[in-house]
Amino acid sequence: MKYFVADAHADTLYSIAIEGRAPEKCAVRPEALDAGGVGLQTYALFAGSGGPKGHPYEKAAKMLQYADSLGVPMLTGALPETPPEGPHGILSIEGGEVLEGRLDRLHEFAEKGIRLIALTWNNENELAYPAKNDCGKGVKPLGLEMLAAMGKKGILADVSHLNEAGFYDVVTHSALPVVASHSNLKSVCGSFRNLTAGQARAIIATRGYIGINFYSDFLADGREATLDDVIRHIEGFCELGGVECLGFGSDFDGIERWPEGLEGPSGFPAILERLEKLGYTQAQVAGIAGGNFYRVLLKAQSAKR
Repeated sequence: MKYFVADAHADTLYSIAIEGRAPEKCAVRPEALDAGGVGLQTYALFAGSGGPKGHPYEKAAKMLQYADSLGVPMLTGALPETPPEGPHGILSIEGGEVLEGRLDRLHEFAEKGIRLIALTWNNENELAYPAKNDCGKGVKPLGLEMLAAMGKKGILADVSHLNEAGFYDVVTHSALPVVASHSNLKSVCGSFRNLTAGQARAIIATRGYIGINFYSDFLADGREATLDDVIRHIEGFCELGGVECLGFGSDFDGIERWPEGLEGPSGFPAILERLEKLGYTQAQVAGIAGGNFYRVLLKAQSAKR
């Protein structure tokens, strides 16, 4: 069966616009998306590793200039009620320092079609604190103000990279389903970037979304990951009740190591075929492939005021 595939996170725009990688050298290319059956690819505006002092807004603006040259139509307006056919793109922000602590920046990016914002990357910013070297503090007052404004704009809060106290603040205060666009399960791989069972259950309770990350360090402890590890994370989340909240957040073009065969979008069908062989229903596989993510995007869109 041919499935609609959606990917909630890739760093392709940063690779091209900021790092200077040739588009044909990126993992996410139109022909690769087509080969993998990807109907919707999320392109992140990554703040970069410099934190608030690293000129994140200017980097995001430069990435936006490249968005129309990726070779796929960018959906910046209302999404269709049914998933699009053929590769299309949407935009997200990775690292809330891109907003410079300003609500007018949020409104600016909302007009550009941003649909998800990760409040942090690995650095503290004006909004919150990262999971890396977790300080134990919650979302800052400005972060809560920004979160409320995001809800009104129909922009999802992405908790990948956010610390644990901040995570639960988002769960408590977000008007929209909570998204972890590219995070795995900590009981399967102990990385600081992965979700505890409690965090996973909290996302599931909001009818949110968790995207499986293909970075080997987030898939397996101390060794190279395989496709089997991807399946282990999927099954772990499903055992927590997350089959309708699960999908992909590959992190393509932002990772250095990945399971063999999953170096680009053409590898998605291998995961879906494995799930079919394991006895998942076509409806469940269709949800994991892309339907679950698309449902959350439409939910956010319907909340926009």
